[in-house]
Amino acid sequence: MEKSLKLLGFALILSSLSIFSSCNKEDVDSGTPSLTLSAETLAVAKGGGNTSFTVTSNRAWTTEITYSSGTDWVALSPATGKGNGTVTVTVLPNTGNDRTATIKVATSTVYEYVQIQQAAGITKTYITVSALRAKGEVTITDDVYMKASLISDQTGGNATSLKNIVASDGDAGIALRLTADAATMTLGTELEFNLKGAVLSKYNGLLQLNNFDNTKMSKTGATNVIAPKAITAAQLRTGNYESMYVSVANVQVVSADLSKTIASADAHTSINMESSTGESFTMFSSKYSEFTGVTVPQGSGTLKGIAGVNNGIYQVMPQNRTDFAGLTGTRFTSAAQFAYGTPVLAGALNVGTATTATITLPYSNATAGSAYTLQVAVSGAGAAGLTTPVSVTGTYAAATGNIVFNLAGTPTTSGAVVFTITGTNLTTALTVNGTVTDASASTTFASWTFTAAPTFPMTSSTSSTDASTNATLTLNGFATMPTISYTTSSATIWCASWGVGQSWFMQMTPKSALTAGKVITISFKGYGSNTAPRDFVAEYSADNLTWYQMGSAIVYTATLPADPYVRSYTLTSGASSQIYVRIKNTSTTAINEGTVSSSGNSRLANVVISVQ
Repeated sequence: MEKSLKLLGFALILSSLSIFSSCNKEDVDSGTPSLTLSAETLAVAKGGGNTSFTVTSNRAWTTEITYSSGTDWVALSPATGKGNGTVTVTVLPNTGNDRTATIKVATSTVYEYVQIQQAAGITKTYITVSALRAKGEVTITDDVYMKASLISDQTGGNATSLKNIVASDGDAGIALRLTADAATMTLGTELEFNLKGAVLSKYNGLLQLNNFDNTKMSKTGATNVIAPKAITAAQLRTGNYESMYVSVANVQVVSADLSKTIASADAHTSINMESSTGESFTMFSSKYSEFTGVTVPQGSGTLKGIAGVNNGIYQVMPQNRTDFAGLTGTRFTSAAQFAYGTPVLAGALNVGTATTATITLPYSNATAGSAYTLQVAVSGAGAAGLTTPVSVTGTYAAATGNIVFNLAGTPTTSGAVVFTITGTNLTTALTVNGTVTDASASTTFASWTFTAAPTFPMTSSTSSTDASTNATLTLNGFATMPTISYTTSSATIWCASWGVGQSWFMQMTPKSALTAGKVITISFKGYGSNTAPRDFVAEYSADNLTWYQMGSAIVYTATLPADPYVRSYTLTSGASSQIYVRIKNTSTTAINEGTVSSSGNSRLANVVISVQ
């Protein structure tokens, strides 16, 4: 019995071994699982076609395809197999961009990949950032592309929105306003832009790709960190480096801003900067930057950042703390800064008459010989027929001087005009107001011509034909009425002892009520001796209490002007009782740039007040 049990047990063991051997026959027959492919990548032309790779394995295997874009443009034959074999890859023609597909070959325990790379079916035309900027404000209709690298540091976060980025190819830069928040990218990430349909426009003077579709921007896989472009503050102010990463040497925060912080958490911040040669600009930081609350650098040195412009003010936007870390040197003494004075319009603007009017723009602290280009544009109801823009190109003849714009054209309509001056060394546009008059529609309220020293108050020289009554001219603001004298050669009256706020003063009563929208105009000639007042304004009032300036300020010279000064004011409300006009001294500065002397005489001639 015992022997029988032992035989039975042995038989069971043999049976178990037999079962085990049957379940693992593949391993026993084939050895350790293995799988190799003959290639890691296979390149296919844009027109498609066949290629192949070999599989070396001791197991059964399957395939799986993953596409970078599109689907079903790759077919495999065979798609499965066992042991060694050759797989034929059939690729359809490509009608789009570069694309890839990844083929996974796998057994039950191991796997390998081969990547199919197919060239684009379209030929891309690339343009540089400079070529893009040269298009100006336009919608791009060409099928063009551009490559540029990210220069705005998303870690520093010095942008007013997550939708704003700046990219550059090293030679030029461009700002982008995206339709959605930008994905987080490292500095130098190279991007490809599909520009067809993109809109180039200016925001507060800054050229940008506006509302650019995020899906038309893709990473190329390359990284090109753009080094800062070394420029001077004067070069920054040319605007030629807009949206580039720049390095501006020999600059410092102005003394008045040394107690401020670079950025505030409550509002975007502009810190005024100056160069050792006198140019000014601002260091701009947003309330979202990581350096809010950091005190501005106290020394001089080099400032890095992205160059920009906002409403005529040139800016540098540091991207991280290292961009302003170089401002640690000894502060320099502030240089006298270049400045433009108040532009002055001289000469008549009359409907139907070719104008010979001029605008004179004074300047100071210029570098003699340096170049400038300035333009005057004209707008407003009376602009029709006037030539615009009027451009002047030249060099500053001396540290102090004047630039003269000779206006041109024949006005065709009456009304107010605004002359806007832009160009070299102007951070904000300058404006001059004028009025185009129409003699056929203009009515004289009162006028004064002089043939002898008058007795004040002096009635209008043409009272019988005036559209007003009781019109008189006198002086106002003098404690004691000064002596009024007359010069025959210039037909001018004059007096001395001028102080700030004193004026030639005229009042009259309209014969018919004036309605809002009517234009009151004064035309006159004025000048003075070297020590007489230089700065005047013409003003209008309906009650002798509230005064409104009529056009731009007036700068007298020491000679009688060939053309009269003409200044106008458009009524915002009607007037039926007395109205007032005055020519008022506004400063103690004399014509010779010194201080007004009590003996300096200021002169007046040919005063005409009209309405249309």
